[in-house]
Amino acid sequence: MAPGIWAGLVGLYWRLALLPAVWIPVVALYGDRVMYWATALYWGSLVFAYTLGKVTGKDRLAVALHLGVALLTSLMSLVAPPEVVVRGLSGEDWRLGVMAFYTVGAYAFAAFAGWPGLGLGLAFGLLAPWPQEETRFLVAAGGLLAGIGGLSVAAMIQRLQALQSLIQSEALTDPLTGLANRRSLERDFSRLQALAAREGLSLVLSLWDLDNLKAVNDREGHQAGDAHLLRFAQILREEVREGDALYRVGGDEFVGLHLGLRDGASLEARVHARFPSVSVGFCPVEGRELLQALEAADGLMYLKKEKRGRLP
Repeated sequence: MAPGIWAGLVGLYWRLALLPAVWIPVVALYGDRVMYWATALYWGSLVFAYTLGKVTGKDRLAVALHLGVALLTSLMSLVAPPEVVVRGLSGEDWRLGVMAFYTVGAYAFAAFAGWPGLGLGLAFGLLAPWPQEETRFLVAAGGLLAGIGGLSVAAMIQRLQALQSLIQSEALTDPLTGLANRRSLERDFSRLQALAAREGLSLVLSLWDLDNLKAVNDREGHQAGDAHLLRFAQILREEVREGDALYRVGGDEFVGLHLGLRDGASLEARVHARFPSVSVGFCPVEGRELLQALEAADGLMYLKKEKRGRLP
């Protein structure tokens, strides 16, 4: 996911996963072989899952993997005979803490892994070799309630993320033409400029201005003017190369960012063949700021307007 809610939660999880370090003194003072194995599995799987997430980019899956192992380690401690888990403490002294750990883990497992996480968490509780049969269903019931809570949180996050994407899309898109807007241009400019420098490619900015929009609006009304804008936007989409970025930055002004473009004349000719009443200026970006590139392209465009007698 784009940096978003889940990405933030993944980062928070890796930090919270370090909190069981406070349990290490208990393990060192009172632990026995089962507690040693459970602790080793927890921390070993944490390192493995974190590395896997960084290498593959599947951070949410990596978190779910670690949570699954964490649930198993807590069950190892709960189902084993007390004498092989801890030394010198009664079962009630440490089982409550491990049960809390298991419940929180079941909640997070369902949140990150969805329905499979809920199912696996429930299966862990039901299939574990509990010493007392009634404990099996108490633990499973607690895990089920925690898992349902985790699923509810996951559903809420999905809705929030969809809303976030919608708001971001609307904030960066021109509502009439569907092209990106000036805010999007400002965001993309430096990124494409850095990409061009890194790859050794040219980056050209084109500035397009419709010559007769005001006349169309005055003569036929704003609905016809909108149709005029839509027609030009569609033609521009069809004539630029795949990967070129297009923006509507004003009432009748459009901008293109063209990575690796060598000859703007051919693009200009193709657009003019289908939409004659438009003027354009091309400016190599190189080390220019966005405003400087826009001003340079605007100056070239107005020179062309002057030659063609299209100045208002």
